[in-house]
Order: sequence, then C-alpha cells, then structure tokens
Amino acid sequence: MTNQLKWTWGAALIWTMICGPVLAEPVVRHITAKVEVDNSTDFKNIAGSTARSKEQKRQLSVTLDNRDKEPATDVTVKWAIYAHKMDTNKMVTVKEGSLKARIEALSTTSVKSDKVVIKGTPKHAVVTKKTVRGKVETSTKNEPATGEEYYGYAVAVYAGSVLIEELSSQPSLKLTK
Repeated sequence: MTNQLKWTWGAALIWTMICGPVLAEPVVRHITAKVEVDNSTDFKNIAGSTARSKEQKRQLSVTLDNRDKEPATDVTVKWAIYAHKMDTNKMVTVKEGSLKARIEALSTTSVKSDKVVIKGTPKHAVVTKKTVRGKVETSTKNEPATGEEYYGYAVAVYAGSVLIEELSSQPSLKLTK
C-alpha cells in the first residue's frame, strides 16, 4: 500500500509541476488610459474668394494610470491620427506610431504623440476683375477641394502583447481588428 501511495503522490506532484502554470490565472493589469487632444486651427483667406484654407495641428496626450502595487515596465501605446480627403471624402491615416512607457506602482505618467499638421482647402470659386477698354469684366473660376481635414484618433494600450484598453474619438476608428 505504501508503494501505491508513493506513486499517487509522485504522479500528483508531476502533474502539478507540468499543468500548474497552465491552470494559473493570467496576470490582470489595472491600467487605465485617458486621451486629450492638443489642437489648434489657423485659417487663411483665399484671394478673390469667400472661402478660407485651413491648417490644423493635432497632438495626442495619453495619461496612463497604474493601480497595481508593482510597476508596469512593458506598456506600449499605439496611436493613429486620421483625416478625410477634401476632394473624395476618403479616410486616410495621417500619421501613426507607438510609444513605450514605464509606469511606477500606484502612479500616473503621460506620453505624447508626434505633432501632426493637416492642411486643406475646400471647393471654392475665385472671382477676378479686370478692366478692358474702360469696362470692368469679372470672371469666375471654380477650384476643386485639395488637402485633408482632421477626422479623429485611435489609441490602443498594451501590457506586453495583451490589449488593455482601446480608445477612439469616433466609434468607427479602431487600431485592432
């Protein structure tokens, strides 16, 4: 009987060593993210038109909050800024990137994306006036839309390879599939 008991305990020990790590619960991170957009827009008048061209500057500031009792050293923030073409209205990725972060235990840290400049001019008509033989003649020329206009952003926060949180300014914008 003691030999059978030794075999049983030995098998249980081996099974625990092999299958124990597989059955363990995965580490759950308590990290949250908040995104703020630093933005500015400058307008320039178009000569001979009532329309104005637009230059938009955007930069994402992501604040990460670690509520764990251990520091998070493997945090990656992936981001993208989107615009739509003013002539075709198709969405394009203006710029995307990723940032590494280390968050101490029970603290916050912030990371910033690259600054992005988006320029665009809407469809407009340019009126020109000239004097021919004492008479003022006006002509109108239609100009197509050019450039892009800001649409939104998407941010995904990873701890190692695990997606922790995904945030976006529009529900249709996602970094992960």
